[in-house]
Amino acid sequence: MANKVIGYVNLHSDVSLNGLTEKRPVASVSFLGRYGIIDFVLSNFSNSMIDSVGVLIKEKPRSLLKHMSNGNAWNFNSKNGGINLLYNEKHVNTMYNHDINNILENIKFFEKENPDYVVVAPNHIVTTMDYSELVENHIASGKDITIVAMKTKNAHEEFIGGDYIKIDSDTREVVGIEKNMGTAKNRVVSLETYVFSAKVFAKFLKDAQKISAFFDLRDMLAYSVNERSINIYDYKGFAKAINSYESYYEVSMGFLSLENSTQVFKSNWPIFTNTNDTPPTKYLDDAKVVSAFIANGVIVDGTVEHSILGRNVKIGKGAIVKNSIILSDSVIDPGAHVENVIVDKEARVKNIKTLIGDSKSPTFIKEGDIV
Repeated sequence: MANKVIGYVNLHSDVSLNGLTEKRPVASVSFLGRYGIIDFVLSNFSNSMIDSVGVLIKEKPRSLLKHMSNGNAWNFNSKNGGINLLYNEKHVNTMYNHDINNILENIKFFEKENPDYVVVAPNHIVTTMDYSELVENHIASGKDITIVAMKTKNAHEEFIGGDYIKIDSDTREVVGIEKNMGTAKNRVVSLETYVFSAKVFAKFLKDAQKISAFFDLRDMLAYSVNERSINIYDYKGFAKAINSYESYYEVSMGFLSLENSTQVFKSNWPIFTNTNDTPPTKYLDDAKVVSAFIANGVIVDGTVEHSILGRNVKIGKGAIVKNSIILSDSVIDPGAHVENVIVDKEARVKNIKTLIGDSKSPTFIKEGDIV
C-alpha cells in the first residue's frame, strides 16, 4: 500500500453482554475458546498491512491490557507504529466519554503518524475484511467519507441499535443515516467501518467540537449527510454483530457450523491471538465429543456436544455439556448436566447436578462462582 494508512479500533460502541462485560470490555471477552473478540479486527488490520493502530478504550481496560500485552501476537511492525492503547480520561459527565473525544485527547498519535488515510473499525462486528482494498475503493470514489455497509434481510433481528443507510433509489446517493430499531427486515446496515483522508478526518474532528461536544462518530456522520459526499462500500462477506448477550451466544454457536467457520478462518487470512503455554487436550476413557471447539489444556472425561470449551476447562467423569460455552479454568463436576449455559472463567458446577437454561438466552454463571 503506497499511501500511509493508520487504523482506529473503536471500543466506544454502547454494547453490553450482561455479566460477561461486568468486569471487562466486549473486546476482551473470550470467543470460541481461545480468542478475544478484538482479535478479529486486529487481524484484519495486520493482514491488510496496516501497521499503526490506535485502540480507543472506553472503560474497564485491565483485562484488555493483559490480553494485548505488547501486541506482538498480531504481527504489527513496532518500528512503523505498532498498537497504541488510547484511553479517554473520565469526565464528570459520561456523555463526554465517546470516540471523538478519545481521539482528540490522544491527538498526538494521529499527528505523529501523519497518515494519508484513516480507517476506523468496531471491535464487536466479526468480519474478515481487507482494509487495503477498502482504502483503494475510497480513493477511486473521490468521496469525502466511505462507510462500509451490507444489505441484509434480517435487520429486524440483527444489527439492532446500529445504523442503517437510506439511499435514494434514483441517484444512489446517501440521504440519511438512522438507528436500526428492528422495525424492518430489509435494510442496508452500516458495519461501523469508515475511511477518511487525513485532511477530511482532521476537519471532521474540528467540526464536531463546534457542533456538539457530546457527538460521537456516528452522530457526526448522520449530521453530515447533506454536507459531505459519502461513498458506500458494498460488503458481501461474513459479518455478525455481537451486540447483546443473546447475540454473543448465537454467533458463537453459529461458528460450530462448517459453513460459518470456513468463511472466517482462511489459510490466507489468519486470525491472530495471544498464545498460552498449555498442554494438549486430554480425552479420558469416558470422553465423547461431537461438534465442539475445544482449546488447549482441557481435560474431558464426559460428554461434550455442540459446545465451546476454553483453556484448562475440566469436564468430570460422566458429566454432560450441551449447547454451552465454558470459559477458561472452569470445572464441570462428575455427573453434572449442563445445557444452554454460559459459564464464566474459574467457575464450578458442583452442587447443582442439572442446569438447563433457555436456548435463546442461556443461563449465566458468574466468574469464580460455585453452583
